[in-house]
Amino acid sequence: MALRHIMLELLRHVGTDQARALCFAAGTSIAVENRLVGVDKLGEMEQIINAFLKVRDWGWMRVEEHEDAVDFLHGCSPLRAWFGEECLGWAAALFEGLYAEWLRQLGAGERLELRQVDAPKGDDDLVCFRLMHESRFTA
Repeated sequence: MALRHIMLELLRHVGTDQARALCFAAGTSIAVENRLVGVDKLGEMEQIINAFLKVRDWGWMRVEEHEDAVDFLHGCSPLRAWFGEECLGWAAALFEGLYAEWLRQLGAGERLELRQVDAPKGDDDLVCFRLMHESRFTA
């Protein structure tokens, strides 16, 4: 509850873009402290990340491979409980930063980007993060 009030006050003073950037930076920091090691395949990454999330009660993640992109679906996160309904759209940047940094650690090239492509939705607040070449986001 206190975290929600802290973030709402922060939002009042800095706006959603800065609050989103703060959440992304926090996710990146968490990934730096909890490096992924010994991962060669997306399936292995999914298993290791789900173990990490489960221990913390942070929900679950599923990888979906497509022809020109890879989706990272995250569900049942604690974001609604931590920050409240009104913060879900930008607070998901916490997981975006987490996954982006882990992908960087695993060798994702500079031209690949991970971006949140929709707001959390449904009963499990499912949010999709997409990894693809940076040029595909602007096309």
